[in-house]
Amino acid sequence: MTQSRTRFVRRIFRRINRSRQSIIRVTLIALVAFFCIFGVIRLSAPYLISTSLVRNGMERAISSWTGHRAIIGGSPELEFWPVPRLTLQDVTIEKRDGDARQEIARIDRMSASFSLVKALRGQLQFRDFHFVRPHLFLTRAPSGAIDWTDKGLLARALAEVKPGGGNSQVLERNLNARIGSITIEDGTVELQDAGGAHFQLGGISADIDWPSLQDAVKAYVLLRIFDHDVKMDLASSQPLLLASGRNATASLSFSSPVLTARFDGVANLASTAFLSGAVEINAADIPGLLAWSGAKLPSVALLKSASMSADLMTADSGVRFNNLRFAINDTNASGVLDLTLPQGRRPKMTGTLAFDQLDVRAFLSAFSLNVPAGGTPDETADATFLRQLDVDLRLSAQTAALSPFDLRDVGASVLVAQGKANFDIGDSEFEGGQMIAHMDVAESGFEGGGNLAISIRDADLAAAAARIPLSGSLPLGIGSLDLTLKTDKPVWATSANDISGSVKMYTGTGSLKQFDTTAFRSLAASKTFFQLSEAGSRNFDFDNAEIVADFAKGSATIKTARIIGRNETLTLSGVIPYGTNGMALAGMLKPADGNDTVQPLPFFAGGSWPDPVISPISILTGKPLE
Repeated sequence: MTQSRTRFVRRIFRRINRSRQSIIRVTLIALVAFFCIFGVIRLSAPYLISTSLVRNGMERAISSWTGHRAIIGGSPELEFWPVPRLTLQDVTIEKRDGDARQEIARIDRMSASFSLVKALRGQLQFRDFHFVRPHLFLTRAPSGAIDWTDKGLLARALAEVKPGGGNSQVLERNLNARIGSITIEDGTVELQDAGGAHFQLGGISADIDWPSLQDAVKAYVLLRIFDHDVKMDLASSQPLLLASGRNATASLSFSSPVLTARFDGVANLASTAFLSGAVEINAADIPGLLAWSGAKLPSVALLKSASMSADLMTADSGVRFNNLRFAINDTNASGVLDLTLPQGRRPKMTGTLAFDQLDVRAFLSAFSLNVPAGGTPDETADATFLRQLDVDLRLSAQTAALSPFDLRDVGASVLVAQGKANFDIGDSEFEGGQMIAHMDVAESGFEGGGNLAISIRDADLAAAAARIPLSGSLPLGIGSLDLTLKTDKPVWATSANDISGSVKMYTGTGSLKQFDTTAFRSLAASKTFFQLSEAGSRNFDFDNAEIVADFAKGSATIKTARIIGRNETLTLSGVIPYGTNGMALAGMLKPADGNDTVQPLPFFAGGSWPDPVISPISILTGKPLE
């Protein structure tokens, strides 16, 4: 029984082996036949397919795609290994309108692969294109569409493409031509805008993956812009919609030594172009970026780096930056901005920004940006930021630096309209008190100077003076100050010698440091001249002090300076050329009303601050005090 089973199993295995051997033989025969046929076709292809046939097929394909005439100047090259491929030299695409001719594209060298079997059947279809030194001439129509061709397969595809589900695009089958890959070496693109602007980009290298017109596209581009290498990655699942000036999904990343940017959302290239999605921009080297772009910023030394991220939402004639976050140097802010683009009027930016800390000088300097007028940095024009954009911003900051002073809990605004700008600090905490300020600038922008008014109430003026710093005997305490300034120099580069204006200061109780009235009178009675520091053993306590002065060209004119103490009052008037620390003041130290025991003491103070030379008037006039 056991032997019978064994023989049965052996017979089954022999049959399986015979079947397996048969399958292997058939497979080997089929493979040999296939390779033989393949080899025969490859070997016979140069005899079956003529160069002129493929060349004419390429001419027809280009004309069919573009709707324009293709002219091939050089001799074609045809190769069949590893894949059939046609190479053409000196290709020109012309748009003809009667006798008029317009060059659309010029290509030094191009090649494309094709299907050998379909070529034998007379159905040439090209794919996987390679262009060397192509020069493309584009026109952007008022609608935003790229008007490179108004006929042919590509034009029909742009006109008839429709949005599909899942952020796709849909084409009729007869329009969905196969493309494959596109490689570009040293390309140039010239774009003529409907408004007359002209742009040119050269040195373009690109690898583009685009299986067919209906499919998504991915492009990796390297180019040079103003002598900087730039890398761009572009992807869109709706490339035809994008090129035809309609809404389309797109993602773009831009990378250069001075600027990186990324966008992911919906884009539209129409005349009212907009982006809707997430955007990130990072400028690690603002001076380098400005030099590269050709823009000019007088206070460029104040700005080092900047970054921004936001969610863009488009609306009628405008863009909104939601969830905006940006940083300039070490200043961070968040908020919402709206940019409106009204027809026939200047763009306007409005919004609210909240800063953790704000450098006022650096912030205002951004409004002095000048941009180039044309496509190269060398072109200049009257393109000051204030003349290009209206602004209405509301600002808040936990701290703000208005060097050398620091403010807290700041509420401010910037208003730019008709080329004029105002900056207001509506409320802030300053040295225990309150500061408000108003600045209006010249039409040339903040770099042209302007007027500044500052009002301080109930602040520690002694602490403020220490920040400047001011040395010597000063009547400082808790008080108020009203200051008006005018300058024709940039606000951030103004020195004391560049400003003119007036100041009015009032303080309550305080002390005039190192001014002993008893010692002062004693020295005046015994010496012809003496240093103010010689009368500095004690302080002069006062109940209130008031100073009114005008200043211009590095010199202050003291109109009124009255320091009222309990027993005596000190008054001063004269000139202080603060640019040289000099002074020339006439003073009077007189007793309080009702005190007849002490005579008024007139004197002259001259020399250098903070230790001027004091001389009694009686010595100078030769007349004794009465």
